Amino acid sequence: MLQNKFFRICIGIILVLVIFNLMNMVGFLFTPLLVMLQTLFVPILISGFLYYMLRPLVNFLEKKGIGRGVGTLLIYFVITSIVGLFIVAFGPMLQTQIENFMANAPELVESTRVQIEKLQQNRLLAAYFTKDQGDISTKISEYINSAINYATAYLSDTMSFLTSILLIITTIPIILYYLLISGHKAMDNAVSMLPKSYTYVAKETLEEIDSVLSGYIIGRIIICICLGIPVYLGFLWIGLPYPLLLAIIIAVTNLIPFIGPIIGAVPALIVAFTQSYPMMMWVALLIIVAQQLDDTILAPQVFGKKMDVHPLTIVLLLLVGEKLAGILGMLLAIPLYMVLKIILLRINRLFVFRYE
Repeated sequence: MLQNKFFRICIGIILVLVIFNLMNMVGFLFTPLLVMLQTLFVPILISGFLYYMLRPLVNFLEKKGIGRGVGTLLIYFVITSIVGLFIVAFGPMLQTQIENFMANAPELVESTRVQIEKLQQNRLLAAYFTKDQGDISTKISEYINSAINYATAYLSDTMSFLTSILLIITTIPIILYYLLISGHKAMDNAVSMLPKSYTYVAKETLEEIDSVLSGYIIGRIIICICLGIPVYLGFLWIGLPYPLLLAIIIAVTNLIPFIGPIIGAVPALIVAFTQSYPMMMWVALLIIVAQQLDDTILAPQVFGKKMDVHPLTIVLLLLVGEKLAGILGMLLAIPLYMVLKIILLRINRLFVFRYE
């Protein structure tokens, strides 16, 4: 019976479940380890993200004869200078826009209600509003007010969280420094610990994972920048209030495929709606044109065939990721799926090859 493939798989599953049950029974022994992982997760995650962004620059400088350590410090200096210039040039403007937006939030809700009432009084649209629907303007205003309160609370919690781990965040440059100067050796070190019969497969798998993650992270950053800049200039052109703040929201949320652009467009559309109907149409047109240019021209050039994931799969992964870990889950869902997909495909090929 043990020679039967089905029974071997069943026994393996049972053993794994027994191990998990035993680990759960002695879970108190793993509490220090879990605390350490929770503490270091965010710094390591951010450092890994920045590693894939900066590694091409370090490799380029190394080819030019500059050591990885010196090249990393040089990149640190350049990035610090750019961030400093950005803060000097746009920091006061962004701070003012955030403060004004938070202070004017009640007026924003009231303006939205007034605009909706005007729509209800419009002869062409009056037929679509019935008495049974109640006071639509009041209901929508309540929804918008709830959304603003939720966003404010979420932002406050995020800032509080970042402040509480400020000392840990300061370790990110140190972690990133050692990743950049010796991260290229990590793959060889990991492969060297495996049996020789698995060395080639493991190295090939790690190289594919590294290539996919690098292409995905760098590609999303490029697309976000290429979307944010024209949207900001467009908002300035049409005179939309809070142009820099709203453009940054659109650019950052665009890190999340498919759903992100929709989430980022909502605040800009609400602000434009409180100004006038034509401005709302201009904002919608600007966002749609910029998004279509990115999706049809830039994204295929940046990603190529590396992101071989069906759109429906992406949507389902984002929904599951949001349910499990909120925005962080949505950001990590696609990369984790691609990594697991590569590993499972490699294991399947290896398994089939061994038993053919």
